[in-house]
Amino acid sequence: MVSGVAPDTTQKRKMNNKKNKINPELVSKVWFEKSKEDLKSAKVMLDAHRFTWCAFICQQAIEKYLKGVYVSRYKKIPPYIHKLERLCEELKITLPQDLFRVVVDIDKYYISARYPSYKKVVAIKDYKTAEDIFNKTKEIIKWLKEEIKPQ
Repeated sequence: MVSGVAPDTTQKRKMNNKKNKINPELVSKVWFEKSKEDLKSAKVMLDAHRFTWCAFICQQAIEKYLKGVYVSRYKKIPPYIHKLERLCEELKITLPQDLFRVVVDIDKYYISARYPSYKKVVAIKDYKTAEDIFNKTKEIIKWLKEEIKPQ
């Protein structure tokens, strides 16, 4: 299962080889596609003025891209972690400092969507803040695509 979506039976067969190992090319492709889809969804949330949800989906887009890189690089299922900083550590990725700060900041929106008691603390009330997060997310993914080539 990738990101809570169970693949159909055909995909399941393709994702596994005879020794029950994953097909890294297919699995990483699914992660990259989900990341791209999440980025589009984040834009929809931004345009609908659902600012905190936009930030949450931005976090998801980065997480899924990193997990795609993980599968591509290590040929195995990524760890069940969601903290972007930790995923970067697992991948031995050193982001530029300005992008790293954004990654750390975006992580709090994953928590807020999952734990209602955090929602008031990190609620985004204005378009500009959410738009900045969305644009930085695109910048982070672009940097990852250019600097960390899937293997």
